[in-house]
Amino acid sequence: MRKLIEATHVSLGGEVGDLEWTTPYLDDEHNRYSRDLLESADALLLGRKTYEGLSSAYPSMDAPADSVFGDFVGRMNTIRKHVATTTLTDLTWNAEPIVGDLVEFVRDLKSQSGKNIIKYGTGPLDRLLLQHKLVDEYHFWLTPMAVGSVKQRLFEDVEGAPALRLLGLTRFASGVVALRYAPAD
Repeated sequence: MRKLIEATHVSLGGEVGDLEWTTPYLDDEHNRYSRDLLESADALLLGRKTYEGLSSAYPSMDAPADSVFGDFVGRMNTIRKHVATTTLTDLTWNAEPIVGDLVEFVRDLKSQSGKNIIKYGTGPLDRLLLQHKLVDEYHFWLTPMAVGSVKQRLFEDVEGAPALRLLGLTRFASGVVALRYAPAD
């Protein structure tokens, strides 16, 4: 069975919304970790807002083809994307809207043969996935920044947020720590 992996940046204060504060920390080490994680997958699961943000940036992103970041951008542009949306129908960027029951779609997707499924972004889709215990692993890039005004916190408004067990961690020279967790139960 494929794993659904939630991957997101988190500030020391728990901010996960507006990620402009992560830019100074996106170095080669981070890019290598991100590329390797993305290469472990053959599909992305995105909410509408995350899809809109990423699809407006990545197709025209200028990244050296012979770099780790270029590899990541190339993979982002070609990987298959499944988008949870009730309003968008004409998707581009190798994406398709999820039709029907979202929970059943994700369960079915996970049961298919293939590589992992990565979910980027945080929002309403997270609450549904957590409620139905569909996330198998979490990758949090803990960024050494205390964001003053927190717009959105990790697991905000999530009833029964999961207890997690640490699977591993990776320290970057920038001070970022990539934490890998799985549900404790």
